[in-house]
Amino acid sequence: MLARRSLARVAGARAALPRPQGVRSFSSVNNQSRIGVLASVTITTTGLGVAAAAAAKYNPALADGVVPSSLDEFKAMLFGGEEAVEEVVEQFTVEDLLGKPKAEEAEAEAKPSMARVDREARPPTQEGEVAVAKGIEEEVNAQLVDEEAAAIAEGRDPFASQVAECDGAAECSSAECSGALIDEPSYINSGSTLVGTGPRNSPGPRPTDDFAQAGKLDGKDVLEARAAAKVEVPIDEADLAQLPLMSLDELRSSGSSEGMAKLPDEKEDRMFATYEGVVYDLTEFVDQHPGGRELLVTAKGLDLGHFFENYTVHTQTDKAARWLAPLAVGRLSSADALRSREESGPDAHVRSRMQLLGRARRKLLLVTASLPAWLTVRAFVRMVGWVLPSLGRAIASILPVAVPGYSRGAECAPEGASVVVIGGGIAGVGAAWNLAESGFKVTVFEARQQCSGNARTFDWHGYEDGAFENDTVKSCVSVTAWPPIFYKNYTALLDRIGVETVPMPLSWFLNSKVEGCEGTLWAADPSAPDGSLRKRFAKDFARYDMVQRFVSSTTDFFTGTWMPWKWNDMPSMYANHTGFGMLNPFNTYPLYNCFRMVGGSQEWWDIVFTPMYTASFLVDELRPFPAVFGPLIEAQIPLIPHKNDGRTFNGPTKKDSDDCNITTCVTWKDAGKGMRDVFARLTEKVDVKTATRVVDVKVLPNGKKLVRDEYDNVMEVDRVIFACPSNAVGNILKDHGPLEDTILSAPVYADDHHPSTGHMHAVMHSDGSVIDEKYRDTILTRASNYVEITRNKSDGHINIENQYNFGVQTPGPGVFDIPLEKKPVMLISHALGEGKSIDDKLVRGTANHARAHPLYSGWNVAAMLSLRLVQGKDGVYYCANWTTPGNCHDMSLLSGFVVANACGAKYPFPESAARDASERVGL
Repeated sequence: MLARRSLARVAGARAALPRPQGVRSFSSVNNQSRIGVLASVTITTTGLGVAAAAAAKYNPALADGVVPSSLDEFKAMLFGGEEAVEEVVEQFTVEDLLGKPKAEEAEAEAKPSMARVDREARPPTQEGEVAVAKGIEEEVNAQLVDEEAAAIAEGRDPFASQVAECDGAAECSSAECSGALIDEPSYINSGSTLVGTGPRNSPGPRPTDDFAQAGKLDGKDVLEARAAAKVEVPIDEADLAQLPLMSLDELRSSGSSEGMAKLPDEKEDRMFATYEGVVYDLTEFVDQHPGGRELLVTAKGLDLGHFFENYTVHTQTDKAARWLAPLAVGRLSSADALRSREESGPDAHVRSRMQLLGRARRKLLLVTASLPAWLTVRAFVRMVGWVLPSLGRAIASILPVAVPGYSRGAECAPEGASVVVIGGGIAGVGAAWNLAESGFKVTVFEARQQCSGNARTFDWHGYEDGAFENDTVKSCVSVTAWPPIFYKNYTALLDRIGVETVPMPLSWFLNSKVEGCEGTLWAADPSAPDGSLRKRFAKDFARYDMVQRFVSSTTDFFTGTWMPWKWNDMPSMYANHTGFGMLNPFNTYPLYNCFRMVGGSQEWWDIVFTPMYTASFLVDELRPFPAVFGPLIEAQIPLIPHKNDGRTFNGPTKKDSDDCNITTCVTWKDAGKGMRDVFARLTEKVDVKTATRVVDVKVLPNGKKLVRDEYDNVMEVDRVIFACPSNAVGNILKDHGPLEDTILSAPVYADDHHPSTGHMHAVMHSDGSVIDEKYRDTILTRASNYVEITRNKSDGHINIENQYNFGVQTPGPGVFDIPLEKKPVMLISHALGEGKSIDDKLVRGTANHARAHPLYSGWNVAAMLSLRLVQGKDGVYYCANWTTPGNCHDMSLLSGFVVANACGAKYPFPESAARDASERVGL
């Protein structure tokens, strides 16, 4: 419809305008229509309350804070007089339109009339507000139709000069203004269908992000900002005083199970949690929680403060606070509030999480046990379908599992079909790139401010001595280097898109201070001098070598590498979980159990193996680590090196006359810039929506999927790919069944075991004093990783402190070529030992890795194998690190290629291409 397009143009122009500028005039719209358009955009962006507050601000005769109950009341407020209309049009700013009210508007929004204390969780845009917005929009559209018809009759362009000018025009490029004037809102990806209102912009992040940057401020400011960042629920004091006072003990004892309670005026048990002395009813919201049902159920009956502190995504915006506010049902006494907080620490969190995982795993066992039978049934259906396609589709339609090529949505989509990818990590972006290259129309939704997933970067700057050119160097963080001989797809990808790599020598230094097990170890050094952990644990090293060799031989048997036609095959991480390799018992049996069975000591596992590979995999619970990975990591990052054996180098360098390092890895030539360049090139042909969560995916009767984001934008697409953490999928995919629910709830992440310690939290800094003074100078110039192992005096547990030395790990101009004596200290610290601290002034930033790293465990492998039963069901697919047998960049990328191929994209690299790319990097 013509009027719809005109209104959409105004909305598109709003989205494109720079935030500081204001809208001066809409030249072809009369005053009544003009302000009506602004009102409609404002309501759908910020809510009726803020719109009313804005109207009161510009018309002093209006009662401040009064929220109209009908469209007529709102129009009466808004159209107070011709002069008021002119004033509003002249002064209404883009900040008003984008939902960032000034102080007066924010104050008005917080008034009791907003009815913040409400039992039911409400979406960001309430039904009443939508109705008002639609009413205004219909009236505006009717007026615009008349104006446009008159313009056409007079021979004028009805869409001329929709946006006259922006304040600060010198800073606003013509593309930013004129680019918004298109027939459809910029949100639309061609080939997809928009349903509902036009786009609304994300409010953006708070200063505290997953990687909080110090910039050129004192590091103390970063820590203070981090400490001050918290979820502040906007409940008015008057509303809070009206909430009933509740007893914590009575709450806990009133329900039929832990975390459930009998709340006032409720007949059934309700799920509750507390936060800062307020009791919240989570019963309805648990199925809307963006992070997934299971994670919120973990918190039931507990205080949410611990969860907000350790899952810092909640402090980056006010979304959590806004969702929580309407759920308040009671308050606690000061004593009960303090007790609830004290009893809701990491131990309570882990205990609750393990109970949930235990139930999920019992169900997963049944699914995994039935996997051979279901695979046989699928093979039969495909055989029938090969002969009689219609019969094959009919049989597939009644099965609870997906049959590739025959179940609805599991067939290849036609070229040009529309696909939504939820998650912008390497798996999601890889799938999107593969699909776009094959002619599909792809939209990627990423909840963070940029696509990257675990491949994050950090800007080091603020050094007073001017060590860096332009005072800034961008380093990698959690993905820093990789062995191209195993990362075949990622190597071929970089070769295809033209991103260069360089060798990245790595060197781990372990320093054990555990009483009775003191010693040090250069992992790449095969020698065992006095004081070496290699000498102290000589028998354990030999036992481990025996175990990994036996597992390697067993794996070779099941993968068939002994067959003559496979003698020249390159090593592979994928063969273990394909063909007969799936029958290998070491795919799920833990390496830890194998080692202990042959007499290996617990001390070696805790002091050597776990610290060594914690630094590599960013997880500090390795007992579930499947044995099949032992030989793979030994080939990449060996604990049993042999001098100059192709995996290691031993000899003199400019760093040391007796240097040693691991030589199997490469990294991006331009470090963090190279990493960012990869994501930029992969998304060139893709429509990317950052800072935008998808909250709902529904399967329509015609087989298409209706995708709704948190700003109520809706798209209708042919396929949906989930490339996000497993727990988040269930609450988004409304139509999933019990089979999907079992599989999605089973994967375990590192923070399920250690939510507040270990590798979940990090500090970026330049304080070299955290490294033992005896080894400090050598470590800062030679070691990529310094790992210090101590035993806590407080609880007797082993603490693994990791220092990632980015003065060594960052290649490219700015760091790599700086003389050693002038190179600044660039450390990322995890889990500092007791009694150690970092100088506040030398802090550069902080980081959080929650829900980033699935454990290497047999349970996760079982979930991954079972996932094939639901891949493609109703046109929904899954890829991410949790869908692979190992948490690594290449496998995640490959998971994206696999689902893209299932959707109809062509595999991007012939076998020869991957081999040629590896040969070009010297393999």
